[in-house]
Amino acid sequence: MKIVSTNDKGKIVVNFIILLSLIVSSPLIVPAWSGKGHVIITRMAVKLLLDDSSIPTELKNILKEGLNGENKVNELKTYVISDNNERVFDHGLDSFSVRPDDLTATKSPVPAFNSTEPLMHYLDSEFFQTDVTRQKFALDGSNKIKPSDLPRDPKDKRYQEAGFITFRTEQSYKSLVSSFKENYSNDQVFLWIGYLSHYLSDAYQPYHSTVDYQGYECLCNQALEKKHNFHPALEGLLFRDKNIVGQKNRAKYWEYFSNEVSKLNTSEKAQLLDPYLVTQDALLSGYDYLPMLCRAADKAFKEQKLDANVWFNYQDKVNNQETTVLQLKAERMAQATVKLKFLILQAWQEANKKVP
Repeated sequence: MKIVSTNDKGKIVVNFIILLSLIVSSPLIVPAWSGKGHVIITRMAVKLLLDDSSIPTELKNILKEGLNGENKVNELKTYVISDNNERVFDHGLDSFSVRPDDLTATKSPVPAFNSTEPLMHYLDSEFFQTDVTRQKFALDGSNKIKPSDLPRDPKDKRYQEAGFITFRTEQSYKSLVSSFKENYSNDQVFLWIGYLSHYLSDAYQPYHSTVDYQGYECLCNQALEKKHNFHPALEGLLFRDKNIVGQKNRAKYWEYFSNEVSKLNTSEKAQLLDPYLVTQDALLSGYDYLPMLCRAADKAFKEQKLDANVWFNYQDKVNNQETTVLQLKAERMAQATVKLKFLILQAWQEANKKVP
């Protein structure tokens, strides 16, 4: 046992307070789907693989070990609908799928991109507008960039400010392939599946594609001295709400989410996926929802308070299709889930030389 002096104890307390204040106050710490959301996506992707009779037994056994058995996928509905929103997760796939957010809080260095962890989770896409006056969010979404505006070169200096999520997701995928191929420990495999899940899922959160990641440009915020941050409302409010209305909304969410996962899993055809392009597409397609989220905010935010029920059930058109914020959340998380499933399988196949 290590003896801690009185002075050392004081330093520990001070350091803890400093770290806690950074976690609470830093504008960069914005988890995409909350810890529970990331775990839901990871577990559902594993469930899809375990339920597929064509998946190799060896891969299934690794995934079962990563979740410490099958109970977590068999009881996923119960977990989603419950108000269990703890941030402490079992070691393995659960823990690694949320670890990048913990590293964000400490601004852990990422030498591969000469950057730090916070910039791995998003892309402030407007920075790639050639017109400087358009390097900001517009309420009508008109400052959305084109895929061709993004250079596939992490050394482009703009990424040092805009974020590296496209490259970090690609790196996580390649590291997973290497882990499978080189017979690293299963812990190494769990780490890269968890990281791949996390960054890929982040890309499907609309607020991770814009400089206005807090919704400060929404009309309801513009006259306020202390603006309301709508990012946490989309990522974790549903799972934190212990009221009856929250329980009902989680039940509706599960129905939307599970149905969308089932539909996508059966309709998407097997194809060679480029994790960089998958991430890029997720970001740019998510950008289309930002104007609608502002309109939802304007409707639900009154007298410095956000009505969660009004927020989640606000309905509007996006790309000529009616949706609610709750459906948006479920559908984007479902899309991340199914893409993750295919990327895990593809990484396994590539490691075993079954993919060109």
